[in-house]
Amino acid sequence: MIKRVSLVVVAVLSSAVFLSFATGVVLKQFTFNENDALDQWSKMVLNGAVDYELIKQGRAGYVQAISDKACSAIYYKMPYKVKDYPLLGWKWKVVAFPDISKARTPKEKDDYAARVYVIFPHLSFTFSKFIEYVWAEDIPAGTIFDSPYGKNVKMIVVRSGRTNSGEWVSESRNVYEDYVKAFGTEPKKDAAAIAIMCDADSTKTMAESLFDDIAVSAPETRSIEEVKQI
Repeated sequence: MIKRVSLVVVAVLSSAVFLSFATGVVLKQFTFNENDALDQWSKMVLNGAVDYELIKQGRAGYVQAISDKACSAIYYKMPYKVKDYPLLGWKWKVVAFPDISKARTPKEKDDYAARVYVIFPHLSFTFSKFIEYVWAEDIPAGTIFDSPYGKNVKMIVVRSGRTNSGEWVSESRNVYEDYVKAFGTEPKKDAAAIAIMCDADSTKTMAESLFDDIAVSAPETRSIEEVKQI
């Protein structure tokens, strides 16, 4: 897994695209309504390719992720300061959880139907940080813990169980506050990308989830002069 995460960091650092910040609350929003909505998202195959497909229903669209014993992500490069734009919102739906019934160790259980990442890469992988929001099947919502593959990946259980699975659920997180709570310090680096993932490689089973309406925003309007790009 460390090798997997390091590959994501290298990819993000090697081809970062800087954005022009616009005035207003929303820095970037993904509705997935356009036919080319995934063209600027990059694939990172970690342990087998997950099928990420843009599904259209009339004018509306969403991303369908299906994992068959596989683990891979798609990510969008967008360097920004989470202190300036701390809010991350999205909609997701779990169609099928990976079967963790036979998993015993934390690494064996490290499969989730739906993950949303904010990536803080560093030239040295040792100092790269990750905030990872997950929909878990058996871990209480609100739990924050280290990934079984390293303390630089902080996992936050946003939703738990099957109660709301099969239906769209909207989430909103303050990434800046979550980072401080998880790592005990402010981010020393800008975020460089967001990512979504569905994986079932550790359990060698299947999982499926849907993603939509991902948005990075600020709680109040900021002028372009207030936001410094690095």
